[in-house]
Amino acid sequence: MSSQAIPLLASEKTGKDWMDSVLPILWEGLCTELGFSSGVVVLKAEEEDSFYESASFGYGEDGFYYSFLNRGSEHWEELMHSPEPVFFSGTEFELFGKKTNAFAIRISSKKSEIGFLLAEMEEASHLPFAIFLSLFADKIGNEWGKSKPSFGIQETIREGNSHSLYRKEIPNLDLARREFANQKVLTILGQAGSGKKTLAKWIHQSHLPGAPFLVVESLPEHFGKLEKALSNWGTELKQGSLVLVGIQALNLGQQQILSDWWSKSGYSGSLFLLGSEEMGQELLPEFERFLRKNSLVLPTLRFLPKTKLQTLVQAIFEELCDSQNRSGLQLGDRSLQELVSRGYAENFTDLRNTILTGILTCRTNQVEPADLEPGKSKMDLEIPDAEDLDLRRGTEALERQKILLAMRIFSGNQIRMAKALGISRGSLQYKMKQLGLM
Repeated sequence: MSSQAIPLLASEKTGKDWMDSVLPILWEGLCTELGFSSGVVVLKAEEEDSFYESASFGYGEDGFYYSFLNRGSEHWEELMHSPEPVFFSGTEFELFGKKTNAFAIRISSKKSEIGFLLAEMEEASHLPFAIFLSLFADKIGNEWGKSKPSFGIQETIREGNSHSLYRKEIPNLDLARREFANQKVLTILGQAGSGKKTLAKWIHQSHLPGAPFLVVESLPEHFGKLEKALSNWGTELKQGSLVLVGIQALNLGQQQILSDWWSKSGYSGSLFLLGSEEMGQELLPEFERFLRKNSLVLPTLRFLPKTKLQTLVQAIFEELCDSQNRSGLQLGDRSLQELVSRGYAENFTDLRNTILTGILTCRTNQVEPADLEPGKSKMDLEIPDAEDLDLRRGTEALERQKILLAMRIFSGNQIRMAKALGISRGSLQYKMKQLGLM
């Protein structure tokens, strides 16, 4: 066993600390000692329905992607449901080595499949290797499970985040939550991007953890179809929550059907009604009483005190930095004042997008006002003029634009970014380093 791997096998680190600092080095040492030509550990990302490479060995700078193990494919499903190692012949499957065979072992945590490890070797596979790596897969699953906080701990961790800070500014929130527990209905009104769905989901999880949560963005205009849809949703949800968005646009017939369904159908779940303060349609008296039965009006960002908004902006900035793996980035004082002084037509949506732009385009350790306006003051974000014959600069500018777009779409998940961009993860990391994006 390599000198690096021996002490790591007995490391006292656990959970996320072990996953981040021990696993990558330990995997490399194990692959070297066991004579593997290459190998990878792929795990499910926290708080996200996606997978990433947690550790790799032997692929070089360009990396490698096992296309036959695409999520949802036949071989993926076989691996995820096999209690034994699954073997892949180099004559049948596209492997990294030219004369290698591979075997893969699923990784589980608390009866859920969270990824796999795969190793290639030039000689025929040996059973002792498979047994040892099966035990190692169990170790990874145990540590991964420790890194996932329980519901109670998660709520404590999130108590200082932006959503928690904003909830403290919502008038009558505690009263509305108590009424919701009794009446099982809550109307949430507010302007676009003010966090109506986010608040509804938080209240649902607080009162009904684990229960279904269904969001419906528009209702059928045909009365018969609407009645049938409400009946079907109620049957599917049972004790869960139904969230209806855009109630300000319901016509009189839809209002009547919805009121009747709630009072007469026997639906045993909960109901959230989301919409704008300004009702675009005439309201039936009984529907208006239904809306006002238990309701909240969310404040817009422009009505928050400046000191509160500054704290909120800083919290959102820190959360987005963490999600983009730029935890050391700072928000300059001038940038903070710029963000606080702006108007946001779609409130949190616009504010978060503006802050994310600054994080993705910043090439130093501090976001400045110029970073909040990509393309206006940072010329390397734009395609050069036709008269500019610098091919290298033009290529870098285009690559930077595409990578920034992929970062925004896939929240910085490099495996998904690389696949969408049509390059290996290693090539993506190399380009990002060249362009100052990591």
